[in-house]
Amino acid sequence: MIFIFIILLPVAWLQNLQDLQDQCPGASCNPQLGDLMVGRAAQLSASSTCGLNGPQTYCIIGYLEEEQKCFTCDSRLLYDRYSNPNSHRIENIITTFDPERKLKWWQSENGVHQVSIQLDLETVFQFSHLVLTFKSFRPAAMLVERSKDFGRTWKVFRYFADDCSLHFPSVSSDPADSINDIVCDSRYSGSEPSTDGEVVLKALDPIFEIQNPYSPNIQDLITLTNIRVNFTRLFTLGDTLLSRRRRNPQNKYYYALYNMVVRGSCFCNGHASRCTPVDGGRGDVHGHCVCQHNTAGENCERCQDFYHDSPWRPGGENTADICRRCNCHGHSDTCHFDAARLEATGGVSGGVCDDCRHDRMGPQCEQCRPFLYQDPQRATDDPHACIPCDCDPAGSHGGGLCDTRDGRCLCKENVEGRRCDRCKHGFFGLRKDELILNVCVCVLCCVLCCVQAGFWGLGNSVFRCSPCDCDIGGAHSSSCSPEDGQCHCLPNMIGRRCSDPAPGYFLPQLDYFLYEAELTAPLHVGSSRTPDQPVTWTGLGLVRVLEGAGLRFTVDNLPSSMDYQLVIRYEPEVRRTTGSSSSSGPGSEYFLLLLFVSVLYLLSACKCNIIGSLGPSCSKLGGFCECKPNVIGRCCDTCAPLTFGFGPGGCKPCECDHQGSMSELCDQVRGQCACRSEVTGRRCDRCRAGFWRFPLCRPCECNGLSEVCDQETGECLNCREYANGPHCDRCEEGYYGDPVSRQPCQPCLCPDVQRSGRFFATSCQHDPQSLSLTCSCREGHTGPRCDRCSPGFYGNLSLPGARCEGCPCNNNIDWDDRDACDSLTGECLRCLHNTMGSGCQNCKPGYYGNALVQDCKECSCDRRGTEVTQCPLGSPCFCNPRTGQCPCRRGAVGVLCDECEDGYWNLDGPSGCQPCSCDPVNSFSNICNKVMGQCPCRPEFGGRQCDECGENHFGNPDLQCISCDCNLEGTERPSCDPETGECICRTGVTGIFCDECAVGYSSEFPACKECHPCTILWTENVTDVQRAAQRMRTFIPRHGDNLRPRDSHHRQRMLEMHSKLDRLTNLTGLSLPKTRSPSTSFTPDLYLDQKKTHISAGVNTVQLTGIRLRSDQSDHFWPNTICTVDLILKENIPQ
Repeated sequence: MIFIFIILLPVAWLQNLQDLQDQCPGASCNPQLGDLMVGRAAQLSASSTCGLNGPQTYCIIGYLEEEQKCFTCDSRLLYDRYSNPNSHRIENIITTFDPERKLKWWQSENGVHQVSIQLDLETVFQFSHLVLTFKSFRPAAMLVERSKDFGRTWKVFRYFADDCSLHFPSVSSDPADSINDIVCDSRYSGSEPSTDGEVVLKALDPIFEIQNPYSPNIQDLITLTNIRVNFTRLFTLGDTLLSRRRRNPQNKYYYALYNMVVRGSCFCNGHASRCTPVDGGRGDVHGHCVCQHNTAGENCERCQDFYHDSPWRPGGENTADICRRCNCHGHSDTCHFDAARLEATGGVSGGVCDDCRHDRMGPQCEQCRPFLYQDPQRATDDPHACIPCDCDPAGSHGGGLCDTRDGRCLCKENVEGRRCDRCKHGFFGLRKDELILNVCVCVLCCVLCCVQAGFWGLGNSVFRCSPCDCDIGGAHSSSCSPEDGQCHCLPNMIGRRCSDPAPGYFLPQLDYFLYEAELTAPLHVGSSRTPDQPVTWTGLGLVRVLEGAGLRFTVDNLPSSMDYQLVIRYEPEVRRTTGSSSSSGPGSEYFLLLLFVSVLYLLSACKCNIIGSLGPSCSKLGGFCECKPNVIGRCCDTCAPLTFGFGPGGCKPCECDHQGSMSELCDQVRGQCACRSEVTGRRCDRCRAGFWRFPLCRPCECNGLSEVCDQETGECLNCREYANGPHCDRCEEGYYGDPVSRQPCQPCLCPDVQRSGRFFATSCQHDPQSLSLTCSCREGHTGPRCDRCSPGFYGNLSLPGARCEGCPCNNNIDWDDRDACDSLTGECLRCLHNTMGSGCQNCKPGYYGNALVQDCKECSCDRRGTEVTQCPLGSPCFCNPRTGQCPCRRGAVGVLCDECEDGYWNLDGPSGCQPCSCDPVNSFSNICNKVMGQCPCRPEFGGRQCDECGENHFGNPDLQCISCDCNLEGTERPSCDPETGECICRTGVTGIFCDECAVGYSSEFPACKECHPCTILWTENVTDVQRAAQRMRTFIPRHGDNLRPRDSHHRQRMLEMHSKLDRLTNLTGLSLPKTRSPSTSFTPDLYLDQKKTHISAGVNTVQLTGIRLRSDQSDHFWPNTICTVDLILKENIPQ
C-alpha cells in the first residue's frame, strides 16, 4: 500500500497544480503570450508567390563577386531541404528553431509592387506586436491593417515608408500625439541593411501611459481576428525605367521574408489564465478561454447563467470583478442584471429573478403575489410559504388585498375588523352587493348640519349633504351655493370650486417670478476689472460675477405689493475674504446689495410667442406655452442654451466643436461659436488659413514661400518663386536651388529654359565648386545639356518645338544600337525579329505574322504541294505575309499545302497531287484515297480506278462481271482467273471452288493442316497398287469369251486377286482418279530405309509389310510408324 500511495501522489498533485493554474484568485489574469503564426499555416496566405505556376528566375543584387548571380524559384511543391530547396512558399516564414532556418524563406514574384500577406484567425485574439525579418531589401512603402469582424472591415495600424510625403501624402509623418493617432514611420524603410532588416510594430506604443487597458479605444487597438501586411512599393535602384532597353530589369526586385512573428494571446477580458482550441484548431496559441470568476463565453465576455447579481466587467489590475450569484431563494433558476436596481440598492444587488415560482414575486422572489402573504412559520425559501389572504372584499382595498408580510388586511375608510368586515362606530352602509359597493357613511348627516354655511346638496340622492370645498386661492370665501355648490370665484377663475383658470389665463407656480442672471445688466461697484480678468458673463446658462462687480435685475411684473420671499440660486467659485457690512451673516460666501429702482403692478395673460410656440394656449399651472424644438421660456420666446436662429422652425443646435471652441455656447442669432485663436468656421471645426491638422492646428511650414497648406496633411499650397514640395522645400521641375537654406530657385538651361520649347530635362544639378550645370535628361535625350537624341530616338533639335521621339520601329530594333535608326528622320535601318520596312512594320519574305508584336514566324510550306517557283532551294518558301498561306500546286490544299484536295492523290509523287480518274460508271464518286489512290468502287468492280472486275469476279468489265463463286477461305488473291473464272486454290486446298482439303492435308476445311510426312509415302504406294490393279483388269478374260479350260482356272484366280485389290483400294479411302504424284512440298530429308516392292506378271499373293522412316539429320528411327507398303505380286502363268 505504501508503494501504491507513492505512485498516485504525484498524479493528484499535478491535477491540483493544473486546477490552481486555471484559477485567478483575487485579481484579473490573462493567458500567456505566444506566436499566433505557429500551427496556422493553412490560415496564412500571400497574394503573390514566385514559382507557383512553374520555375521563375530571380537575381540577387548583392552577389556582385559571386560566380552565380541568378537563381531559380520553383514553389509548385512544399519546401524540402534536400528534394525541393528552391520552394519559397508563404508557410516558410513561420518560426522554427531549425539551425538552418535561413535556408528557406518566402518570396514574391519579380517586379510586383502590390503584395499582401494575411493571417486569418479563428476567433478574437489580443495582439501585442509584429516583427518582420527580410531577406531582401525592406519595402520602400508598406502598411499594416487589422480586422475585428473576420475581414469584413479593416483599419490601418501604421504606415511605413522611406519617404512618407511621397508614398502616403495624406498621412502625418510627425510623432503621434495620442495612442490612437495613425502616422507614417520612416525608421524601418531605409536601403540598409540589404538583408536581415526588420520592421517592428507594437500595438500599444510604450511612450503612452495606459490608464484603463479595457477601455473601448484600447480594446479596439489590441483585439483582432485578421492581420494583413500590405507591401505597396518595392525598393529599387532606379533602373526600372530603362525597361525598353534592358531585358528583365525587374528580376532582381521582389519581396523576400525570412520570418514573421505575430505575438498575441487568447482574449479573455482578464477572467482566464488558460485557453483551449476553437473547433479543433491546431494553433500553438489557443482561442477558447477557460473562464474563471463565474464568467462564460468564448472570450469570458459575459457572466454565467444565474450569476447576474453584479454587472459584468473586465478584470481590473487589482480586482477580479467576479460575477455574483443571484439570490432567488430557490424560487427561480434564471435572472438578469438591472442597473436601476443596483443603483436603488446602493450597489448591493443588481440581480432580478425571472419567472418566480411558488406564487412569488419581487427582484429576489422574496415577496408573495397579491392576495397572498408570507407564512410566519415557514422560511422564505419554502415553496409552500405563501398562503391566501383572509380579507372581506367589500371592506378591504383591492377587493381583498392584505399585507404580503404579515397578512394584515388593508381596510377601507371607516371600516375595521381583522377581516375588514364591519363599519366603525357611528358609520353604516358596508354593502356586499357585487353591483354596489359603498364604504361606511356618517349616521348623523341630517337637515341641521346641511343648512349650516359650508354645505350643499340637501335632498340630493347622489351627493346628499356635502361640504363646499371651495379653492382658497380661487374663491372669495369658503361658502357656496346650497343648491349646486358653486363657489364665488375671483376674476378669471372658473369651475364649481373656482380651481381652474379661465381660457387664456394660467396659475403661476411658486417660482413664476424668475429672473435669469444672464439677462441682467452688469453693475460695477468699487474697483474696476484688470486686463487679465475674464468677461463678466458668457451668455445663457451661467454668469460669472467677479469680485467687485454685481448684477442688476429688472423686476417689472409683480401684480401687487405684498410680501415676497427672495431666493437666489448661485454657485460660489472663491471665498470672499474682504470685510464689509452686508445683509449676510459672518463667514458667508456671498453678500447681497438690494436696490429696488421702481415697482410696477402688472397682470398678463399667456402671451405665447406666435413664432416660437405651437399655439396660443398655455398650461393652466405655470402658464407655460408649448414650444417648438429647442425653444424655451414661458412664452416660447428664447432659444435654449446651445442653440441659435430663433425662427418658425424653432432653434438649431450650435454644435460647437468641443476641440476647437472655447465654449459650447454660440451667438443666438448667427450661431457663431467662440473659436480658439487658430481655429475658424461657424462651428470652430477647422483651422484658419496658415494652420493645419485640426484640432491641433499647427502652423504651416512652407519656408516663407506660401501662407496656406492642406488642412489634413499640412502640405503647402501655391508655393511661390518656383518652389514646390510638401513644405515648399524643393524647386519645381526645371529649376535648381535650395529653398530650405534660402537659396532661390533658378531655371535650368537644358539646353534652354522651361516653357521655351527647347527644355528636355526633368531637373538639373548645380555644382557650387565648379559652377557647372548637369541636366537630368528626359527619356530620349542625352548629353550634359540634353541637346542630343539617345540611341533609338530621333529628332532635329535645331527646329523650334522639336524633341527626341522614339524611332517608330515597333520595338523591332536594339535600343542600345546607335545605328539602329536614322537620328534625324527616324527611318529604321537594322530591323530585328525577322522584320523589314521603314518602321520594321512588315515581316521579311519567307516569314509571316504580326510584326508589330514581334511575331514574324518562318513560312512552313510543304514543298511537295507548294509551287516550285515559290520554294527556292536553300531558302524558306514564300507565303502570305499576314496569314502564312502557302502558294499551292494544282490539286494541293491547306495553309501549308500539305494535303491533296478531294479528287486528287499521291502528294509524295514527283509531280505532286494527281487526279483520281475514277471510272464514272463503276465508282460511287471521283474522290479516292489520298495516299493509295483507291476509288470507291461499286459492287462486282475493282482496281484502283474501278475499271476491272472485282475480287471473286471475272469477265469483261465493259460488258458484265460474273461471280467466280470461289470459297474465299480457300483461295489465293486474286481468288480466280479474271478471264476464265477458274478458282486459284491456296496450298492444301483443292476442288473446283477451292472448298476441300487436298491429299496430304487434314479434312477440317478451311484449316487444312498438313499431314505427317509419312502419309505421302503411304499414298504413293497405294497409288502404285491401284494402277497395277487397273492394268490387271486388261488381263482378265471377259465373261463369254472363248476360253480354254485352263484359262478358266486362271481367270478365276485373277478375279479373286482383283477383289483383293479392290478391298485394298477401299482401305486407303482413295480412288485412282484422285491420287496424284507425291508433292515436292513434303519434308525432303526423309527417305525409305528399305524398299521392297516386287511386281511380276504372275500374281500369286499380295503382301504388305511395314518399314521405318529415318531422318538424315539423326541416326534414330521413328518407332511404331508405318510409312510404306512392301507389295509383292506374283503370278505364275504357264507359257
